[in-house]
Amino acid sequence: MAVVRSSKSSRRAFRKRWKRRLVDWFAIHVFGGLILPLLIRSWRVELDLPVELRQYRDSGQRTILAFWHNRQLGLLRVADELRPVKVLISRHGDGEIIARIVSRFGIGSVRGSSTRGGKAAVRQLVKASRESHLAITPDGPVGPCYEAKQGVALVAALTGLPVAWVTWSTDRAWRFRSWDRFILPKPFARMRYRVEGMVEVRKNADAEEIEAGRLEIERRMNALTTALDKELGLVGCGVRSFLAAVLRGLGGEPAVIPPAGL
Repeated sequence: MAVVRSSKSSRRAFRKRWKRRLVDWFAIHVFGGLILPLLIRSWRVELDLPVELRQYRDSGQRTILAFWHNRQLGLLRVADELRPVKVLISRHGDGEIIARIVSRFGIGSVRGSSTRGGKAAVRQLVKASRESHLAITPDGPVGPCYEAKQGVALVAALTGLPVAWVTWSTDRAWRFRSWDRFILPKPFARMRYRVEGMVEVRKNADAEEIEAGRLEIERRMNALTTALDKELGLVGCGVRSFLAAVLRGLGGEPAVIPPAGL
């Protein structure tokens, strides 16, 4: 009987590994390599890049881009305007898939998060800031949604770089069942981007100044996101990703956001 149980357990483990590999392959090569690029090309994009940020870019200066976790896709568009850029991606298994997908769009990655490898990630971000813009999701990797952690303000204090906040909204999208209600615009959706800033945290600031910077970044990002969502008719986030669902193999049907007025 023990031999039979061992054989069944081995088969289950084998099927699980191959299912995981299949999901990973689909996420990287089908979604990241085919579907996502086609989707991005279909979107009707309005990008409002402030003069101050253009001047930073043109003079070779660097900045930190802060964007909410459920709007990470926005980086793929803004990165065309600001290169090179490196994004902070968590060290869990799905993070490797995300890193490989964003690399297709010319975006580098630094691995770590507030929950795993945080100190090492901060050191890597400081090093990367000498030659690259940085991108961080202040509410990642596990939320709560739209609540900034201190990481982005801490990196700003350690590097002396200003923080620009990036957000966008759309008139047609899918929302997925995850803590952040990840947003995936539908084909040919209208998208409006805003990049604003800069919030500066004094280099080598103390804990009180870092907390003040965190609160200011959170307040400004939420104000801009709320305003854009109202303009485009996007339903609010809630507090609880198509991409995340695919990567974790969870599936599930997305909730459809109707266009404003329907």
